Amino acid sequence: MQTFERAVLGGLKLDRADLDESSRHVIDLSRSGGGIVVTSNVSISRHLRTVGLPELERETSFWTVDGVPLTWLLRIAGRGRFPRVTGTDLMNAVIEHPAATDLRVGIVGAAATEAETFYRAKGHSHVHGSDLPFAEPGSLALIDAASAFIETVRPDVLFVCLGFPKQERLILELRKRHIDSIVFIGAGAAAQMNTGHFPRAPHLMRRLGLEWVWRMGQDPHRLVKRYLLQDLPWLVGMIPIALAERVRTRRRRTTAAPHSFAEPSRAPESAEESVASERSDRAA
Repeated sequence: MQTFERAVLGGLKLDRADLDESSRHVIDLSRSGGGIVVTSNVSISRHLRTVGLPELERETSFWTVDGVPLTWLLRIAGRGRFPRVTGTDLMNAVIEHPAATDLRVGIVGAAATEAETFYRAKGHSHVHGSDLPFAEPGSLALIDAASAFIETVRPDVLFVCLGFPKQERLILELRKRHIDSIVFIGAGAAAQMNTGHFPRAPHLMRRLGLEWVWRMGQDPHRLVKRYLLQDLPWLVGMIPIALAERVRTRRRRTTAAPHSFAEPSRAPESAEESVASERSDRAA
């Protein structure tokens, strides 16, 4: 199984992998014991750093970077370019991957039944979906409904579309009930976006890191407070941490590098050179 470079920034784990590598890794995980995949955006990272979810941090095996601002922080920290992999794109990539046709891919949560119809109409008969009852995080009704879906469908990969941290708390509960080799992925509004409920931002806005502006316009009541009053101040506060990491990275590289003034090593003398050198010394 492929391994990836992992950056740790202020305690946050982020793996360097592009979309193709990420989808391939999800498929590999499904065939080797399962696991949890987190597509880390600013809101998730802020929650993990300020509130914490230790069990999720212990159990998660793969952290993609979902959010252009996080790629900026990684560059400031001197870690170079990390590709962006969103839950929306990862859902499409896994379902459409040629190596996944023999896998059962499940989707539960918002627009899940519509997602099943949507993907099956495109020829992906291995996709199964089920909406979940509206309930509080940790609700037994929510856990039981998702668990019943797993027992019926037996998915190899399960996208849970409820939003963070509700979907991650559900995933942790499902992992306790089902020890099968399932890959759980918290995918937020991925099914809604892929089925057209919430059209995605234009490509240029996504490249410039302005998708959050587009999303605020779609759901201002919920997202204005989160993005402007919670995520943005946290992001600004992370800049000094990224700069400190950049300094530490440079120091480590300087310490590990060989000194430029060290004498170059000489090749061992041949037997003739050794004898000639000894005679010269005697003559002196």
